[in-house]
Amino acid sequence: MVCAVFVGFDLDRCIEATGVLFSETETQIMSRMRLLKLLYLANRKSLQETGDPIVDDDVFAMKNGPVLSQTYDIIKGCAEEKTLTAWRKHFKVVDGVQVQMVSTPGTDNLSDYDTRTLIETAHQYRDTDDEDLSELTHTFAEYRRHWNGSQSGERIPEDDLLKALDYQPNQIQMLLEEAKIY
Repeated sequence: MVCAVFVGFDLDRCIEATGVLFSETETQIMSRMRLLKLLYLANRKSLQETGDPIVDDDVFAMKNGPVLSQTYDIIKGCAEEKTLTAWRKHFKVVDGVQVQMVSTPGTDNLSDYDTRTLIETAHQYRDTDDEDLSELTHTFAEYRRHWNGSQSGERIPEDDLLKALDYQPNQIQMLLEEAKIY
């Protein structure tokens, strides 16, 4: 199995964002697909409202919709041991498809806006089942443009995601230039 090495990916923000979503569940357990969809939806909302993601992660168009790929790799256990150790301090995979929070990671690396957006997303989709969340993400322009039917999926470039969120070309260029600086 080939595992990714994450460059520019903020593991602490990913872990904390995941923890916020889990804090809004009664059972402290959810499916891997649900977790990935909620993270994507919160990330997309943040991009739309602020131009900044909550979890800066590459997005791939996969069978069940767009996926934050590095986060997905961590959940699957396909990352550097140091990364997996940090993740497993707070989360464990149960039966291959369920993720359970085992300790609360806190929110030191998230802004109040990030936390609020994650909570709002969790509440908004609380009664939506996993398959319906997946179907919802299939309607997004960035997904439709890049889903190619392959098992490995296709990367959704940042500019296509921003285009789908109705950013103008000059705004997209400015946001992408700012992202290079930070």
